[in-house]
Amino acid sequence: MLSVSDWVNWVNRVNPSGLFRLVLLFLLLFAPSVHANAAKITQVQPDNRSEPEGLVRSVQFNGNDAISNGVLQTVVRTRTNREIFSIPGATLWLGLNRISSRLGEAPRMINSATIAQDVERLRIFYNNNGYLEATIESEIRELRRNRWQVIFRIDEGEPSVMRTVSFSGIPEFEDERTLERFLSRSQLIRFSEPVNDSTFVSNRIYSVDLISEERNRILSMLHNNGYASANRDSIVVQVRREREDPLNLDLAFRVKPGSVFYFGDVRINLSAPQSTAGNFVSDTLSGPPVTFEPWQMIINIEPDTRTRSRLMQQRVLFTPGERFNNQLYMSTVNQFQTLGMLSLRQFSLSEGGGLPDYSSEFLPVYFDLETLPRHQLRADFFGMQRIGLGLGAGLQYSNNNIFGSAERFELGLNTSYEFIEGNQENPRSIETFVNYSFPRFAFPFAGFNNDTRFLNPRTRFQLSYGQIRQINFTVDDNVRFSMRFQANHDQTTTSFFDLLELEWFDANITPAFREVLEETTTDPLFLQLILEDYRPQINSLTRYTFRNAATHPIRRDRGFFLETSVEIGGNLPRLLEETFFERPDSLRGTFPSFSGSGRDLSYSQFVKGSLDYRQYYPIGNNSVFAWRGFVGLAYPYGLSRTIPLNRRFFAGGSNDIRGWNPLTLGPGTNDRNLNPINGGDIKLAGYLEYRNTFSRNFLSTNWIFAAFTDFGNVWTGPRNEIDEGKFSLNTFWREIAVGSGIGLRLDWEFVVFRVDFAYRVTDLGNEPGTSLLDRRNIHFGIGHSF
Repeated sequence: MLSVSDWVNWVNRVNPSGLFRLVLLFLLLFAPSVHANAAKITQVQPDNRSEPEGLVRSVQFNGNDAISNGVLQTVVRTRTNREIFSIPGATLWLGLNRISSRLGEAPRMINSATIAQDVERLRIFYNNNGYLEATIESEIRELRRNRWQVIFRIDEGEPSVMRTVSFSGIPEFEDERTLERFLSRSQLIRFSEPVNDSTFVSNRIYSVDLISEERNRILSMLHNNGYASANRDSIVVQVRREREDPLNLDLAFRVKPGSVFYFGDVRINLSAPQSTAGNFVSDTLSGPPVTFEPWQMIINIEPDTRTRSRLMQQRVLFTPGERFNNQLYMSTVNQFQTLGMLSLRQFSLSEGGGLPDYSSEFLPVYFDLETLPRHQLRADFFGMQRIGLGLGAGLQYSNNNIFGSAERFELGLNTSYEFIEGNQENPRSIETFVNYSFPRFAFPFAGFNNDTRFLNPRTRFQLSYGQIRQINFTVDDNVRFSMRFQANHDQTTTSFFDLLELEWFDANITPAFREVLEETTTDPLFLQLILEDYRPQINSLTRYTFRNAATHPIRRDRGFFLETSVEIGGNLPRLLEETFFERPDSLRGTFPSFSGSGRDLSYSQFVKGSLDYRQYYPIGNNSVFAWRGFVGLAYPYGLSRTIPLNRRFFAGGSNDIRGWNPLTLGPGTNDRNLNPINGGDIKLAGYLEYRNTFSRNFLSTNWIFAAFTDFGNVWTGPRNEIDEGKFSLNTFWREIAVGSGIGLRLDWEFVVFRVDFAYRVTDLGNEPGTSLLDRRNIHFGIGHSF
């Protein structure tokens, strides 16, 4: 068989054509893998052969029934070179590395010491997951010269079971429910029957992770109830085998909590950026409600920070002199970090930042802070894809401490322009906005500012004005005002409450689109209903949104994301019409326009809800399977028969069902070329995506292959007067649109660039006989699609 150098010398001597060179390059890259499976297989005999040398071509696990190959591959360090799409022998990056050491991936060489360590890693892994009698052996086989296969032969045995779990030494707490809540949330004894006051039935497979989690939960319970000096050595876990059946285990947690501690004096130092003067103005607070006597809160602030001491005092969630609570202590740290106008240089329970002095029952608390620059100016440039490809730019000024209490003021301007072939008037938009926010709740929720269930509370006011030109319509004026309350409940969950959002929307249909509608629409009622979408509108809404984002916002490679929202709209305009413009017995759902255009403003009363859930499953080291489900329903009531245009559900686009262009799918089987109905009142959609990282750090980025299938649609609701696209339980399943395709992601850790090639598996809106080319779509985007 020719070696790599023989191939290179032969190519240089023959000097073939360009196309033939590509073929030869392919053979060069994969030559080490050709005919490998047909080679003679021999087993290495450690006693009569020296250390094996060469590449690892295969790693196998035999005998593992309880734990998958993909999980075990994450445990061992012996690995093969990466293969394109997991095709055996397709080690393109290894071939590139042979051409130049700066390219591709270095060869994964066989190493007997690493294999021996892998055996021990697997044994420990099995022991930690309950298989205490598991045995692991390794075998090295030579596939051909300097090409090796490593086999780990596993005898799992039977899993050991934790029959009972007992606790001793846990102290009595001030709140009698503390221990009860702890036991009810335990993964070891959840839903089990107690044997006595301290012993519980478990019947779970032995797991070191579960035991460690329980130990950490005991530590957290102690730390949050005054036992600040407790550490891992304070909790001993004893495991005893039953004589009759060694696979049955009894666990005992022995707790030595130590002494009770209290918060001492609190000292907060706030410096200006890069300050060296140390010219502080001190404010000492003592006595209720800030502290218990005789303890103090000492706040030192440099005048250049232009910050009020009251802001610092309000961030502290505990009271000096009360029993130590680590959760309140760390939540206070988070309160400072999320202000947005300072950085936390150091926090500690000792003056020098070292270990606390537990010789005194009162622990002092120190926070060393530094303000950020107040004024910031930022310019943004971005690409976009809606109906066509476009560009956008934004300019934003912000002041993150305008009045001395971390109030944030923002003033911005955004503009965008889209390029659509064959259109003289391309879509474009311009928007200017003003935001004002502060880190606390305003009226009517100011009473919850010190409630630990609402962390990092914030109130935001926003006013924006925009103009939009689209292909079929223009928005001459779009004015929006909103008042939002926001707070975290823990590290992953957040609530948003839009108490009031007002929007004035003055739209006009383009003359060309009106002419098309009048030519293609034979039903005058249908034409009137379509034109209603483009009349001036005013609306109000109140909305609550709950979000649980237990996944990385960029990588999205494990965990889940949940967002649910409920809103009600149109009640304020209804009240205004009843009070100032019409009598209750002659309401029309309109009142005079503010612009003096002579066209009345319409409004809609409606309720709307949605549920968006996403789950991410890692598969081995390089792959992720993700799925997303979406359900949305909007229902008009009162005089209203439709939902406002900007509150409807739409389908299609780079972050939705990718076989269709943005906003063009549905409702139902409706053909938008014949009936340009905008959006729907009901949306059902599902999304599946497989992602495989086939190359890491090539050209300083990770290369990810994706295969996806999206399905779903939107429909009009029962009160809508348009029959096309109406939802029916008997037929909706036939109107599910399906799009599939493949894509490429370039992951730079801080941003992901995405391109997707999608194909309409079902084409509900086009006539039969449409060419295959008309069914394909290309989408570009930033970030994963979900």
